[in-house]
Amino acid sequence: MSLSPSFLRKLQLAVFLGGVFFAGVGFASGQPVTHQQIEKWIRHGSVMLNDETGKTLLAYHPDTLFIPASIVKIYTALAAFDILGEGFQFKTGFYRDPAGNLAIKGWGDPQLISEEIHLIAARLKALGITHVRQLWLDQTAFSGEIEIAGTSNSLNPYDAVNGALVVNFNTLFLGRKTDGTVYSAEPVTPLTPLARILGRQLKPGTSDRFNLSVRQEYTIRYAGELFAEILKQHGIQIQYPGIRQTAVDHGWSLVYTHANSQRLSSLIAGLLKYSNNFIANQIYLAAGAEKKGYPATLAKSRAVFQGYFKTAFPAHIKGTTIDEASGISRSTRMCARTMMAILERFRPRAELLDRKKGVLVKSGTLTGVYNYAGYIKTGRGYRPFVILLNQGNNQRDRILTLLLQYNHSN
Repeated sequence: MSLSPSFLRKLQLAVFLGGVFFAGVGFASGQPVTHQQIEKWIRHGSVMLNDETGKTLLAYHPDTLFIPASIVKIYTALAAFDILGEGFQFKTGFYRDPAGNLAIKGWGDPQLISEEIHLIAARLKALGITHVRQLWLDQTAFSGEIEIAGTSNSLNPYDAVNGALVVNFNTLFLGRKTDGTVYSAEPVTPLTPLARILGRQLKPGTSDRFNLSVRQEYTIRYAGELFAEILKQHGIQIQYPGIRQTAVDHGWSLVYTHANSQRLSSLIAGLLKYSNNFIANQIYLAAGAEKKGYPATLAKSRAVFQGYFKTAFPAHIKGTTIDEASGISRSTRMCARTMMAILERFRPRAELLDRKKGVLVKSGTLTGVYNYAGYIKTGRGYRPFVILLNQGNNQRDRILTLLLQYNHSN
């Protein structure tokens, strides 16, 4: 599962920085882990640890519901694998009409980045397309009414809006030289007219990433401009500048369908490592539409993912609410026991999680929310753990240390 350096950089810059039972547990010093030792760091939260076979080793408030934040992405990944299949590839369609116009129809590819567009341009040229009258864009595969709960109209990359035809995660990485010249801070990405306008907001001698979602029209405009610039770089001439929108119908002929070079398994690896909310919800929306029909809507995706949850985790339906796929919504609720069931089912794919200090972990962070979920790798396999803290003090690392000490002594 190889990820391009530019793709990884974009992901890194679009990250969202993301009754009691205790079994006899021992520290490396030989002292037992007690209820009081864990509870010392918890004001409002829960903890669970299973052994390598799925047996519960400790459970503190395992059935109390909490906001899971980004650890819900583990469920999103699990559901996506089972709903779409590991080999699923996002697609983008290219159509011609009798006048020689070229229409680009997006199907929600979250990884439609500059490198991928260069591959597309080379393929179109190889198919004999050297002249285009004008570019038309079709974004009708997603409903225009999609609003992900928890996002806001901010400059933060994790607030990038979702859509059927989105390039470079709805972001622009630009710099401005000391003489005032605007340039693309990514060599593979050409400068576009919109980029030149936005780049003039930078102070000379600085660089920054722009979230295009602050103005809805920027999203589709930049997609068209980026395609136009890259097509020109590959020798495809565009007669009339400017981008128009359309809904492809019987008057257009399909000339090429591009399957993204990254399969779902690679996309999920990047999603979990960099906790990209935009990618999580693109997958969520596409999966719903693949099962319920396009255009993609939140209602279809909720129905598909809720249906999957009821089938995969019938004992955990009560109280669980999954509002969207990234964890950014504060309306999502889940208990530690449910998250543990998800981890048990995800165990064969444990290595997709990011490794931090020897632990395979996914973090979940919002204001007043500090969660961990993942696996402690031992000589006998993987021990899944869940730490849910919905409180003012972030003590998840202290609690994880206790779980690691237990691991080292057993």
